[in-house]
Amino acid sequence: MGQPTTTTIKRLFAFSGNICAFPGCQLPIIESGGTVTGEICHIHARNSGGPRFDESQSDAERNDFDNLILLCRAHHKVVDSQIDSYSADVLREIKEIHQNVAGRPERPADSVFAKILLNGLQRIEISDNTGNIAINSPGAIQAQTVNIKTARRHVAVNAPPGTIGSDQGQSRYVQYLIKRYNEFASADKTRATKFSYGAISVNIERRYGASWKLLPSKHFADLCDYLQERILKTILGRVNARKGYMSFSTYLEFSEKTPARGTTL
Repeated sequence: MGQPTTTTIKRLFAFSGNICAFPGCQLPIIESGGTVTGEICHIHARNSGGPRFDESQSDAERNDFDNLILLCRAHHKVVDSQIDSYSADVLREIKEIHQNVAGRPERPADSVFAKILLNGLQRIEISDNTGNIAINSPGAIQAQTVNIKTARRHVAVNAPPGTIGSDQGQSRYVQYLIKRYNEFASADKTRATKFSYGAISVNIERRYGASWKLLPSKHFADLCDYLQERILKTILGRVNARKGYMSFSTYLEFSEKTPARGTTL
């Protein structure tokens, strides 16, 4: 049994606009902080006996873009438990309507989101376990991802490998620049409105199409340039520039002053 390609899910995610396709639902597929709230749903099931399974389909067709739709977890369960109401034709119509309303061009960060969603297809769910769980042990159940059900509404996912959030040095420097910007910008007493400490993170997400932690590491330099420029444009940043003072440490200087935990200089 195969699975969709990253390219296919990247396209599917862009066409979804990061919103559940079920009519009237506004839940995101992946929240800005990286929490996964959506799932890949097969219009015709990928396994025999599954909802709307079509034995005439090839494995490639089952995992093709035309046979997939992104839904929040709740509505994924709804359409798969009420197959008389949610036939394949109905789901294809729902998908087409949603794409026409919410679809957008693909973005570089969509590749990261695609990989996160694909991990969900290789998930083992364990409910009410009272014993031990062995992962990747000989003779034990094995999978890339094991989902243990809890009372929590959402499941948090760590930043995938290759992203800024997964690199301790890059992550700490971005956090330093964000903190530095907030310190400088909040010191401006001429502001007409109350300063929002979270606004810079929102602006980053709008600029790059994703939370900074989920951006591929190749965007690290550009993100740093953006944050440093924002710092220099503050009143305090401009004052420092006139006086010849530095408003922030470079990445190299920061790394030398604050080495990552477990490392020595």
